[in-house]
Amino acid sequence: MSFSLDHVVFFGRTWDESIDMYALEEVDLQGRRILDCPGGPDGLVSEGLSRGLDITAVDPQYSDGPDVLEERGRREIHETVESWIADPETTKDLESMKEYERLKIEALESFIKGYRTSPDRYLTGSLPSLPFEDDAFDLVLSGHLLFLYSLKEHGGLMSNDSFDLDFHVAATRELVRVSREVRMFPTYAMFGETRRHDFVASVIEAIEADGHDVDFLPSRWVQEEYTEFNDSLRILKRT
Repeated sequence: MSFSLDHVVFFGRTWDESIDMYALEEVDLQGRRILDCPGGPDGLVSEGLSRGLDITAVDPQYSDGPDVLEERGRREIHETVESWIADPETTKDLESMKEYERLKIEALESFIKGYRTSPDRYLTGSLPSLPFEDDAFDLVLSGHLLFLYSLKEHGGLMSNDSFDLDFHVAATRELVRVSREVRMFPTYAMFGETRRHDFVASVIEAIEADGHDVDFLPSRWVQEEYTEFNDSLRILKRT
């Protein structure tokens, strides 16, 4: 049976992975109000706070306590990596997958530390309706939900159509509503021919029709063989 997901797994990325993923430098974040959405068990907020940044995360799973989230994270990381390794349609190097799992645990541990010590920086909410005022942030970083969680036939990881094109457009518009700049990753298709994800062009068309500027920034973070179309989608709001 080939690999797919039927729900959003509790995965996150380390600080270094996140910065490279969004084509950022730490200096780019100083003095800005930053939102990680959805935050999941990222190390971004915890590490950002230790660097003096004004950074917040929002995620629907933050309604649960740290013990529940840590158990869920460790379990889902391990189970998902094992399923990925066992997928007959892909060739996975065991050593690289174990390193991938190690980094996911590192991000989770950083998240749990931050979640326990600065709970006010981890807010419960979900796309496409966030609990923030217009322009509440200067920068929103949105990774590994949009485009990734869509049907496999569109280039995502899902076995169901919970996050269809309408959701993607509405969610992206919501990210733009609450911020002056949005960066989203990934934009490539995980399955099928090497290409941009099938929804990217339609999302860009909708956002440009709203009057905003869209471009791509080359990501410095490379996962597996995904070197083509390895970009962060950037939206600059026109006010």
